Amino acid sequence: MDRHLHKIVDLERDLIVFSLDRVAAVTAFPDHFALVRAIEAEVGHIPRPILEAWVAAGPQTGHLRLAPYLRRIAERGLLQIDDADVAAAHLTLLTVTDVNQQTFYGAIPLPQEEVIRLVTAGVRAFLRSYTASAA
Repeated sequence: MDRHLHKIVDLERDLIVFSLDRVAAVTAFPDHFALVRAIEAEVGHIPRPILEAWVAAGPQTGHLRLAPYLRRIAERGLLQIDDADVAAAHLTLLTVTDVNQQTFYGAIPLPQEEVIRLVTAGVRAFLRSYTASAA
């Protein structure tokens, strides 16, 4: 995250490149995402405490690490954010989650052009919601 979000030069472009990097994890860690698919398929049979521990150790950490970056970007006046945790969830849902769901967490690959289109559209939707309004 620090590599992409520490120094913002072009907010839209930087968020797109950052989100594409996050999406690439699906192909970089196929065994992990095979486990994600298995967990989602068996979620009704997994005890709640185990699911909560898994979410706290994995998916939730991404939001927790992303929120402070978005907060700092907002402090620079580039975003208008009331709750950085919610904004982090929104950015993830509009970009990474969209691609992950369409590929079933990497099981069915999408052409790179489609991944770029989805991520770009997601970042633009995020920015329409969170870009600071002009004074």
